Amino acid sequence: MKVNLGLSSQSADDWDRVLAGDFSRPPAIPDWRWVESTLAMGDLAEPLGFDGIWAPQHFGSPYGMVPNPLQLLTWFAGRTEWISFGTFVIVAPWWHPVQLAHEIAYLDILTNGRLTTIGLGRGVAKREFDAVGVPREEARARFNETLDILTLAFSRPRFAYEGEIFRVPEMSLRPAPKSLDLHERFFGSAATRDSLAILSRKGLVPLFVGNKPIEQAGEDVRFVNTIRAELGLAPCQPNNTLFMYCAASEAEAARSQEWVVRANMDVNLHYGFADAANFKGIAGYEAYAEREAAATALLAEAVTGKMQGAASALPGYHASNLMIGTPDTVFAKIEAAQQACSFQEITLVTHFGNMPHEDAMRSTRLFAAEVLPALQKMDAPLHAPALPL
Repeated sequence: MKVNLGLSSQSADDWDRVLAGDFSRPPAIPDWRWVESTLAMGDLAEPLGFDGIWAPQHFGSPYGMVPNPLQLLTWFAGRTEWISFGTFVIVAPWWHPVQLAHEIAYLDILTNGRLTTIGLGRGVAKREFDAVGVPREEARARFNETLDILTLAFSRPRFAYEGEIFRVPEMSLRPAPKSLDLHERFFGSAATRDSLAILSRKGLVPLFVGNKPIEQAGEDVRFVNTIRAELGLAPCQPNNTLFMYCAASEAEAARSQEWVVRANMDVNLHYGFADAANFKGIAGYEAYAEREAAATALLAEAVTGKMQGAASALPGYHASNLMIGTPDTVFAKIEAAQQACSFQEITLVTHFGNMPHEDAMRSTRLFAAEVLPALQKMDAPLHAPALPL
């Protein structure tokens, strides 16, 4: 099984300043230090034997802070020789598809074909859509048209497109990509069954990002493969993002509870799950509106100091996606997750919440020494529960 290292930059402790609207002073730790921390983590990936480096897309808040995943991967393309690359995810509605196609094609050249997973999503956070001037009501249409244009651009020497939002005159990608199969490397991230069905009918393979129970993700794989069978497509296996902290003892691993709680708070604050106005009446985001009532009270308790009880119950990273414990425990949890979800490849986020940089680096090194070799030897088959009914 392939095991990748997922990178993002978090400034979790700066949320108090942001929520207070106190912009008269800078963050206690400048953002560039968090970015440098991320670059240092990424530099471990190839020497420690990880199969790939993956990057997400977030900006404008203390959460994520990778405004362009292709830019981050370009940095590592020049610092590595053989490791592969992926995105989890490029938020398609924020891009003009012709620009995105050219940037992916160029990265394909720079990496000598090592961009193996092009993860795409349609985005959630109101703050990010507002910042780039894109109405969320258009997110699904923009995603669909962008996917159509990327597929044409990567599969034909000349292409044109007439859509409701985008109109592309006949043209060619220049420079053209080195790889001829980029249109076969698309993966799609979806939180709801409706979105998952749409992506599946377009032939995309699921990319799960840790926000639902692993057993539910396994049921989603069967749902996807049932649709694929109707379309005459072979069953697929998803790629999964998991969150990992590896420690020498279970007592030491228990320290991660604070960081997990903080990470779930970060998710809710960034995406605005506790504000009904962020989702109600927005076509395509009805499922997120349903989370609002539960999240509002919990988040209010969490940010006023009652963190342990409230924030641990917030919507966010589900506990079944947290690979935390000693090396033996981490291996057993990943093995059980693979049996539940049938993933073929995983990306591990090893720095989350307000975890200190030194703890993240130590955990990643311990995992690479004690767990990674065994995982890479482990078979990752498609299990019967993930097959079509």
